[in-house]
Amino acid sequence: MKKTVLIYSSLTGNTRKVGEAIFEIIDGEKEIYSIEEFNSKMIDNYDRIILGFWVDKGTADSRIRKLIGNIRNKELAFFGTLGAEPSSEHGKKVYNRVKLLCTKHNTLIGGFLCLGKVADKLIERMGKFPLNLIHPLTPERMTRIENASSHPNEVDFKNAKNYFKNIL
Repeated sequence: MKKTVLIYSSLTGNTRKVGEAIFEIIDGEKEIYSIEEFNSKMIDNYDRIILGFWVDKGTADSRIRKLIGNIRNKELAFFGTLGAEPSSEHGKKVYNRVKLLCTKHNTLIGGFLCLGKVADKLIERMGKFPLNLIHPLTPERMTRIENASSHPNEVDFKNAKNYFKNIL
């Protein structure tokens, strides 16, 4: 049986919650760490690595991207939380960007994205220059942010567990 590690980076607690739900269904030898607790020298101790991230600038946050860059010849899976529908164009682009990062030096077995609350600090910054030019707080964006504010929820946790039961 494969030894699995789940490593997550979480800004608002969303990604941690999804990671904890996924961790429950992993069989065999397993460990879970926040990115702050994990040392990349520990990578060789695991056969399978599951990475959790919050979406930043249309891809995985910088700490998870850096970790991915240090992983070689492993079986990887990922999950991420974002303030947009995973099936949206933005969600599809995020998925594809992270997929490319993961497959550069490893074997990707799957990836899962779900809605997650947008950090209050980020919403505040969106309304200010220069982010207002990139991510203006339009009524449409505010509706998406409001919709994401109640996520991840029990349905998201169930979907994440089911997805990972199927790929693991």
